[in-house]
Amino acid sequence: MAENLKITQSQGEDINEFARAYSEKLQTLARGLVSGLYMLIRSVKMYDPENAVFQKPLGQLQELINQVISKEGRLELVGVKDSFYLNNMLVKVDLNSIENQRYLLGEMRAKDVGGITLTKPVTMPELKNFIWIFSKEQTEAAEEDGLAGRKLLNIKVARFSKLKEKLNKDDLENPDEQKVDRKKYALTVYARAVFFIKKYLESVREGKPLNTSKAMRLVQDFVDISMDQKTHFLGMTTMKREEDYLVYHQVNVCLTSIVFGMELGLTKPQLRDLGYIALFHDAGMVTIPEDLSTKRGALRPEEKTLIQKAPLMSVRNILMEKGFSRSTLLRVVTTFEHKADFGTAVRDSHGNIQMIIPKTNLGVYAKIIAICDTYDALTSNRPFRDAYGPEVALMLMWTEMRHKFDPELLQVFMRVMAIQPVKILSKRQQNLSLGGV
Repeated sequence: MAENLKITQSQGEDINEFARAYSEKLQTLARGLVSGLYMLIRSVKMYDPENAVFQKPLGQLQELINQVISKEGRLELVGVKDSFYLNNMLVKVDLNSIENQRYLLGEMRAKDVGGITLTKPVTMPELKNFIWIFSKEQTEAAEEDGLAGRKLLNIKVARFSKLKEKLNKDDLENPDEQKVDRKKYALTVYARAVFFIKKYLESVREGKPLNTSKAMRLVQDFVDISMDQKTHFLGMTTMKREEDYLVYHQVNVCLTSIVFGMELGLTKPQLRDLGYIALFHDAGMVTIPEDLSTKRGALRPEEKTLIQKAPLMSVRNILMEKGFSRSTLLRVVTTFEHKADFGTAVRDSHGNIQMIIPKTNLGVYAKIIAICDTYDALTSNRPFRDAYGPEVALMLMWTEMRHKFDPELLQVFMRVMAIQPVKILSKRQQNLSLGGV
């Protein structure tokens, strides 16, 4: 008989606390918990829960649950829309596990189960009674205290129908509060990305680059949030510190590239790949002496040569990572290509660009990152010049620098930024010269 397991309604006021402090340890436990439930609920469609095949996975799930309770004092797992939240923290799964998560959510909702809450360590019999809810012989939805003859006493399972009703009501009554919570979570993800890139650049400077695979989860968060919060992300790219220019530049170009790629119709996996490449696109610059990267005035030929080696250093860092796949090759090519000019400018007698002749067939990721990279650089304060305003930056990109970018993509980018720079400056001002980027 289950003594510590009950099915209860979730506390709705806590569900939207998206800004909960990030805990990698809790994330690891949460992912194991979701994975364990998926395997057990899938298996119970084929085998009786009393079968010996359940002994090991039930024991593993029991250990995970009790670790969470020991660490947090409680366990509340709730399915909200397409995601799970463990104690109000979004459970972040990798791309390979997304379909498994959807299957689990679907099976739970088919039984009107929205989540579970435990306040005491769980036992094997209790877990087995819970898994019985999803067995192939069980055709009815469980009550809040479980099945007849297999009651759950001290663990509560939220009814999905009531949870859904509460969420829909909250969406209607508190739309502004929802936006605030999501913005806070977006800021949390942004701060984690800045912290990671700062550590990564330090490791590159020491000649021992960190493994970048951990950043993939950050990029996936960016992609997920940007689907609903595009304006929040574009606003965050103004958060810059001149002394940490390269750190913020890497993160801002990643964010802008994702939003831009979304406008171009890229899929989520494509946006993830694009953002991942963009997050490290200029990492080689950290190996350039600071007095050279911040130098005022024109560079000498040998100094230009050194600066031009930065993309090669970025590529070297990628190649130093373990393993080599098609994804690695894409990162290498894009990182190198994004510094190449799109075409050659054909000018009239007054020096104005009349047309652009493409030089080579650059990849779309490289063309996107090239635009976002230049825009963020122009709108940032540098030791050798003040930041340009968005209108001036886009005007420079559309006139003096237009040969560097795919003109069709640049037009889309200007629309994404909600600015029409051609109307901002006078004809005389359109001929202004460009300082160092």
